Amino acid sequence: MDLTALSLVISPKTGEEMSIASLAVPSGVFLYDALTIISGLFWTIAYILIIYYGFKHKTSGMPLLVLGLNISWEFIFAFLGAPIVPEGSLLDLTAQTGVQRIVNGIWFLFDCAILYLKFKYGRDEFKASMPHAPDWLFYPELLFILFCSVCAVMFSVNEWNDHNGVYAAYLQNIFISSLFIPMLYRKGSGAGQSMWIAITKCLGTIAPGAMGALVMIREYGCNWKIFVDFKFMPLMKFLIEACLVFDIVYIICLYRMLKYHDHVNPWTRKPLPGYKWGDDPVVAVPVEE
Repeated sequence: MDLTALSLVISPKTGEEMSIASLAVPSGVFLYDALTIISGLFWTIAYILIIYYGFKHKTSGMPLLVLGLNISWEFIFAFLGAPIVPEGSLLDLTAQTGVQRIVNGIWFLFDCAILYLKFKYGRDEFKASMPHAPDWLFYPELLFILFCSVCAVMFSVNEWNDHNGVYAAYLQNIFISSLFIPMLYRKGSGAGQSMWIAITKCLGTIAPGAMGALVMIREYGCNWKIFVDFKFMPLMKFLIEACLVFDIVYIICLYRMLKYHDHVNPWTRKPLPGYKWGDDPVVAVPVEE
């Protein structure tokens, strides 16, 4: 699949065809660095809360495929580039800015903690998704998903010449945004989740899309006619919009799960009036029980 075939629009500013390989974020521009940091901050808050509630509720708060793709993307785009690997080598994959690579490295460390939670508490998700699978299959499945995730991100970067990780990021964000919804209902409660995770995750995904739009406007002279032209990056526009829809749906579903099933305040996670904590630290019970 040649993703450059999806961009048939000529930049009014440079006179060149705009392809995903050419739409690089310039280094050292305060506006872009600020948006990178904002996105990094929102996702970092989400990661910290996932880790906090993971230990508190003794569960894994991130779907396995999401974790695999996340940690693979962050490792590749933080460390697989000069000067860490030889410039021009097969493993010289990232062309991202220094600020973004630092953010990726921080995310990678947090995802290592979430990976630990997956190894320690991930059997509940495994048994819920495959109730008749033998217990010994849990670790092989986990390792196999991680291996496939690394290969998928690495090969997509090479085959699509996507050294800024744009398509790889938003293709995996479809899984990130959508798989949190079935995970919520598979668990049957808000265990390992909070409204702040849902909201910061959503904002952390919106920020790069906003930055991409600004780069195209400021650096390549795009205007509204180009943005609405179906010939211009239809896949990317679909991915960004679909991620936003899934994120909003998840926020609504989580709110309803916390309030009407877990009987807790969706924002503070304290029991609603007439309810108290029982043996379960996630779901509150009526006071009269």
